[in-house]
Amino acid sequence: MTRAVRCIEVLCLGLLILAGGSSIAETPTIIFRLPESFSELPPTVSSSLAKEGCRIPQATIERKIVATNVISGEFGQKNQRDWAILCSKDGRSYIRVFWGGAAHCPSRIDKGRDISPEDIARGLEFDRALGTANKSFILQHYQAYGGPKPPTITHLGINYQYLERASVVHYCHNDKWLELTGAD
Repeated sequence: MTRAVRCIEVLCLGLLILAGGSSIAETPTIIFRLPESFSELPPTVSSSLAKEGCRIPQATIERKIVATNVISGEFGQKNQRDWAILCSKDGRSYIRVFWGGAAHCPSRIDKGRDISPEDIARGLEFDRALGTANKSFILQHYQAYGGPKPPTITHLGINYQYLERASVVHYCHNDKWLELTGAD
Protein backbone atom coordinates (compact mmCIF):
# COMPACT_ATOMS: atom_id res chain seq x y z
CA MET A 1 0.00 0.00 0.00
CA THR A 2 1.38 3.39 -0.91
CA ARG A 3 1.91 6.13 1.62
CA ALA A 4 -0.66 8.41 -0.14
CA VAL A 5 -3.39 5.75 -0.06
CA ARG A 6 -2.71 5.04 3.63
CA CYS A 7 -2.95 8.77 4.44
CA ILE A 8 -6.30 8.99 2.65
CA GLU A 9 -7.62 5.99 4.63
CA VAL A 10 -6.55 7.56 7.92
CA LEU A 11 -8.07 10.90 6.91
CA CYS A 12 -11.37 9.25 5.91
CA LEU A 13 -11.51 7.28 9.16
CA GLY A 14 -10.89 10.47 11.13
CA LEU A 15 -13.61 12.33 9.24
CA LEU A 16 -16.04 9.44 9.74
CA ILE A 17 -15.48 9.49 13.48
CA LEU A 18 -15.73 13.30 13.68
CA ALA A 19 -18.96 13.23 11.65
CA GLY A 20 -20.49 10.78 14.08
CA GLY A 21 -20.35 7.90 11.63
CA SER A 22 -18.83 5.56 14.18
CA SER A 23 -21.29 3.81 16.46
CA ILE A 24 -18.65 2.40 18.79
CA ALA A 25 -16.42 4.38 21.14
CA GLU A 26 -13.81 2.83 23.41
CA THR A 27 -11.97 3.79 26.58
CA PRO A 28 -9.07 1.66 27.84
CA THR A 29 -11.48 -0.78 29.51
CA ILE A 30 -15.03 -0.04 28.42
CA ILE A 31 -16.52 -0.47 24.95
CA PHE A 32 -19.56 1.76 24.40
CA ARG A 33 -22.21 1.63 21.68
CA LEU A 34 -24.46 4.49 20.76
CA PRO A 35 -28.24 3.93 20.94
CA GLU A 36 -28.73 4.33 17.19
CA SER A 37 -26.48 1.30 16.57
CA PHE A 38 -29.20 -1.01 17.96
CA SER A 39 -31.61 -1.67 15.10
CA GLU A 40 -33.95 -3.57 17.42
CA LEU A 41 -34.69 -0.47 19.51
CA PRO A 42 -37.84 1.43 18.58
CA PRO A 43 -36.89 4.81 17.03
CA THR A 44 -38.52 6.76 19.88
CA VAL A 45 -36.43 4.85 22.45
CA SER A 46 -33.21 5.31 20.48
CA SER A 47 -33.75 9.06 20.00
CA SER A 48 -34.67 9.57 23.68
CA LEU A 49 -31.50 7.78 24.77
CA ALA A 50 -29.40 9.83 22.36
CA LYS A 51 -30.94 13.09 23.61
CA GLU A 52 -30.14 12.25 27.23
CA GLY A 53 -26.52 11.41 26.31
CA CYS A 54 -26.73 7.68 27.01
CA ARG A 55 -23.82 5.54 25.88
CA ILE A 56 -24.39 1.81 26.25
CA PRO A 57 -21.47 -0.03 27.89
CA GLN A 58 -20.79 -3.51 26.56
CA ALA A 59 -20.01 -6.21 29.10
CA THR A 60 -16.77 -7.98 28.17
CA ILE A 61 -14.74 -10.97 29.21
CA GLU A 62 -11.22 -11.15 27.74
CA ARG A 63 -12.14 -8.21 25.45
CA LYS A 64 -15.02 -10.16 23.89
CA ILE A 65 -18.48 -8.63 24.14
CA VAL A 66 -20.74 -11.03 26.04
CA ALA A 67 -23.73 -8.75 26.72
CA THR A 68 -24.99 -5.72 24.81
CA ASN A 69 -27.07 -4.39 27.74
CA VAL A 70 -30.22 -3.80 25.71
CA ILE A 71 -33.11 -6.09 26.63
CA SER A 72 -36.86 -6.21 26.18
CA GLY A 73 -39.52 -8.06 28.09
CA GLU A 74 -42.64 -7.78 30.19
CA PHE A 75 -41.15 -5.80 33.09
CA GLY A 76 -44.33 -3.96 34.18
CA GLN A 77 -46.99 -6.56 33.55
CA LYS A 78 -47.76 -9.54 31.34
CA ASN A 79 -48.38 -8.76 27.65
CA GLN A 80 -46.68 -5.34 27.89
CA ARG A 81 -43.41 -5.07 25.96
CA ASP A 82 -40.93 -2.85 27.77
CA TRP A 83 -37.28 -2.01 27.12
CA ALA A 84 -34.40 -1.83 29.60
CA ILE A 85 -31.04 -0.35 28.66
CA LEU A 86 -27.91 -0.02 30.76
CA CYS A 87 -26.69 3.53 30.15
CA SER A 88 -23.53 5.38 31.05
CA LYS A 89 -23.20 9.12 31.35
CA ASP A 90 -20.38 11.08 32.98
CA GLY A 91 -18.80 7.87 34.32
CA ARG A 92 -21.95 6.65 36.09
CA SER A 93 -24.29 3.79 35.14
CA TYR A 94 -28.06 3.59 35.32
CA ILE A 95 -30.76 1.30 33.98
CA ARG A 96 -33.18 3.23 31.78
CA VAL A 97 -36.59 1.63 31.30
CA PHE A 98 -39.10 2.52 28.59
CA TRP A 99 -42.62 1.35 29.32
CA GLY A 100 -44.82 -0.13 26.61
CA GLY A 101 -48.10 0.41 28.45
CA ALA A 102 -49.79 1.68 31.60
CA ALA A 103 -47.94 -0.50 34.14
CA HIS A 104 -44.69 1.10 35.24
CA CYS A 105 -42.17 1.87 37.95
CA PRO A 106 -39.64 4.71 37.97
CA SER A 107 -37.92 4.85 34.57
CA ARG A 108 -34.42 5.10 35.98
CA ILE A 109 -32.49 2.88 38.40
CA ASP A 110 -29.13 4.38 39.41
CA LYS A 111 -26.29 1.84 39.64
CA GLY A 112 -23.26 3.97 40.59
CA ARG A 113 -19.83 4.45 39.06
CA ASP A 114 -19.05 2.60 35.81
CA ILE A 115 -15.66 1.34 36.94
CA SER A 116 -13.21 2.83 39.41
CA PRO A 117 -9.92 4.46 38.38
CA GLU A 118 -8.16 1.79 40.46
CA ASP A 119 -9.88 -0.96 38.46
CA ILE A 120 -8.92 0.73 35.19
CA ALA A 121 -5.29 0.89 36.32
CA ARG A 122 -5.45 -2.84 37.13
CA GLY A 123 -6.76 -3.56 33.61
CA LEU A 124 -10.20 -4.81 34.68
CA GLU A 125 -13.03 -4.89 32.17
CA PHE A 126 -16.60 -3.64 32.38
CA ASP A 127 -18.43 -6.69 33.76
CA ARG A 128 -22.00 -5.50 34.27
CA ALA A 129 -24.80 -6.95 32.21
CA LEU A 130 -28.58 -6.88 31.96
CA GLY A 131 -30.70 -9.98 31.56
CA THR A 132 -34.26 -11.04 32.19
CA ALA A 133 -35.35 -12.95 35.29
CA ASN A 134 -38.42 -15.16 35.04
CA LYS A 135 -40.50 -16.60 37.88
CA SER A 136 -38.42 -19.77 38.09
CA PHE A 137 -35.13 -17.83 38.31
CA ILE A 138 -36.49 -15.49 41.00
CA LEU A 139 -37.95 -18.28 43.16
CA GLN A 140 -34.94 -20.61 42.80
CA HIS A 141 -32.53 -17.87 43.88
CA TYR A 142 -34.75 -16.84 46.78
CA GLN A 143 -34.93 -20.46 47.99
CA ALA A 144 -31.17 -20.96 47.58
CA TYR A 145 -29.91 -17.68 49.07
CA GLY A 146 -32.77 -16.12 51.06
CA GLY A 147 -33.18 -12.36 51.00
CA PRO A 148 -36.39 -10.36 50.61
CA LYS A 149 -39.45 -12.54 50.03
CA PRO A 150 -40.69 -12.05 46.47
CA PRO A 151 -44.30 -11.02 45.89
CA THR A 152 -46.45 -13.17 43.59
CA ILE A 153 -44.42 -13.21 40.37
CA THR A 154 -46.57 -12.28 37.37
CA HIS A 155 -44.01 -10.88 34.91
CA LEU A 156 -40.26 -10.63 34.31
CA GLY A 157 -37.66 -8.90 36.42
CA ILE A 158 -34.47 -7.21 35.27
CA ASN A 159 -31.39 -9.17 36.35
CA TYR A 160 -28.46 -6.77 36.91
CA GLN A 161 -25.36 -8.95 36.87
CA TYR A 162 -21.73 -8.67 37.81
CA LEU A 163 -20.52 -11.31 35.37
CA GLU A 164 -19.14 -14.46 36.93
CA ARG A 165 -19.88 -13.08 40.44
CA ALA A 166 -23.35 -12.00 41.56
CA SER A 167 -26.59 -10.29 40.54
CA VAL A 168 -29.65 -8.52 41.88
CA VAL A 169 -33.14 -8.72 40.36
CA HIS A 170 -35.11 -5.49 39.98
CA TYR A 171 -38.80 -6.40 40.04
CA CYS A 172 -41.53 -3.83 39.34
CA HIS A 173 -44.30 -4.20 41.94
CA ASN A 174 -46.98 -1.68 42.96
CA ASP A 175 -45.25 1.17 41.06
CA LYS A 176 -41.87 0.70 42.77
CA TRP A 177 -38.76 -1.39 42.22
CA LEU A 178 -38.07 -4.25 44.60
CA GLU A 179 -34.53 -5.59 44.85
CA LEU A 180 -34.75 -9.36 44.96
CA THR A 181 -32.05 -11.99 45.35
CA GLY A 182 -30.18 -12.92 42.20
CA ALA A 183 -27.13 -15.09 41.72
CA ASP A 184 -24.62 -15.16 44.54
